[in-house]
Amino acid sequence: MITLLGGEILSALGDKEKRLKHLSDGTYGSVKKEMTSIMDERLSFDYYSIDEESRNSALSIPLTYLEKVVQKSIDKLDLNADDLSRCGLFLGSASNDLSLSLPLGQNYDNSQVETVDCERIGNGYYAEHLSRHFGLHDFSMTYNTACTSSANAVIDAASMLEAKVIDYALVIGFEMFAPISFEGFVAMQLLSPEKIAPFDKNRSGINLGEAISALFMSRDDIAPSRWSFEGGSSNCETHSVTGANPNGVGIAAVISEALRDADIESSAICAVKAHGTASALNDEAEINGMKKVFSSAPDFFSLKPYIGHTLGSCGASELLLTMECVDAGFIPATPNFKIGDDALKWAPLKEKRSCTHGHFMLNYFGFGGNNTSFVISKAAQ
Repeated sequence: MITLLGGEILSALGDKEKRLKHLSDGTYGSVKKEMTSIMDERLSFDYYSIDEESRNSALSIPLTYLEKVVQKSIDKLDLNADDLSRCGLFLGSASNDLSLSLPLGQNYDNSQVETVDCERIGNGYYAEHLSRHFGLHDFSMTYNTACTSSANAVIDAASMLEAKVIDYALVIGFEMFAPISFEGFVAMQLLSPEKIAPFDKNRSGINLGEAISALFMSRDDIAPSRWSFEGGSSNCETHSVTGANPNGVGIAAVISEALRDADIESSAICAVKAHGTASALNDEAEINGMKKVFSSAPDFFSLKPYIGHTLGSCGASELLLTMECVDAGFIPATPNFKIGDDALKWAPLKEKRSCTHGHFMLNYFGFGGNNTSFVISKAAQ
């Protein structure tokens, strides 16, 4: 059995005590990010920042955050040097070349050509740095499948553990503010000028956020845990260059395959962690997909109103937040949901509910049509 040992998250929710209070109360905190459009219009959007520290192209910034979250996880789980030497690394992020993101974002009008002299840095650089810094196993993989990046990393980590290639796996979800990405979402008119409201009739788009998470996994013969990874699936559909078919056929396929891989019936799912981006078509596709698999609406919720859409980090980050909520005895509500959508019929949890164990489905659907779903479980005491 593949075990989920836990880990640590850096997000807009703060430390564990603060984030559990927010998740229990249905509250959150965001800041405003502004930019000037090509029409010289000043635009402002909610954004979920880890903290108020500056963001620039210095490599020391992302490396410091990465080292901090991994070290916190190691300390929490009391892992030793031998454990880490048998631990593979799986890093998922939708951002590449973070060292260039800020200068490129500033250089849209070619006014700062000479300042764009940074070394090109891809996700492999960060994986190699973490492996060396913490003395990990040589085995490492990086993922860039948009919003499913670290979710796919979780699935592959489970496969490598099952095959006994490694004894431990460290899954990193990594996304920090990148001006060029932020401005790209603005240009595509995908950001909401309002509060993010998944599945609400008046939902108007996503709010972005940054998060860095470190999740450790193993096998029950190495490190037992009440939490386990049961199975999952990932597929790609070619309905459009941006996302899933609104009729839900692609999403239904990946959910069904995830249940088959986990050998669990849909009726056994205690709750679904929805992708829940609050974009019109994505929420429609997700609900329509679930309707093809579930005979009636399961309890489902979205975590994006709490931490924003953290893109490639949301796979590991939302998994850890789900585990923390259940460990604390509840399934969280979905903030900002007010008016049901007649086209969807199904609505997310409006109030938190008690829950201490069970089977949970986690869904992630990425830009470009990559769909990922997996099932995790927590055993009763």
